[in-house]
Amino acid sequence: MSETETIARNLSGELARHRKTQAALAKELGVSEQNISKRLQGEGSFTTEQLEKAAGMLGMSLYQLMIKLLQPIDGINQIRP
Repeated sequence: MSETETIARNLSGELARHRKTQAALAKELGVSEQNISKRLQGEGSFTTEQLEKAAGMLGMSLYQLMIKLLQPIDGINQIRP
């Protein structure tokens, strides 16, 4: 699995854990829901700016989010601010 796919899969998981929808992420990033759907399927990648906005929406820093997004999904641990 590529880093892009890992990030997409783990971001989907983080959205679910925080009870946030793809629509909410699309609104936060100022893009279409279709755009978010494709990116969460691993088609295309998120910019650093978009990940920073997603992190804020999830109540964490970009650093905290990136640690979670780059780990294999079965290795994710709770990170506390």
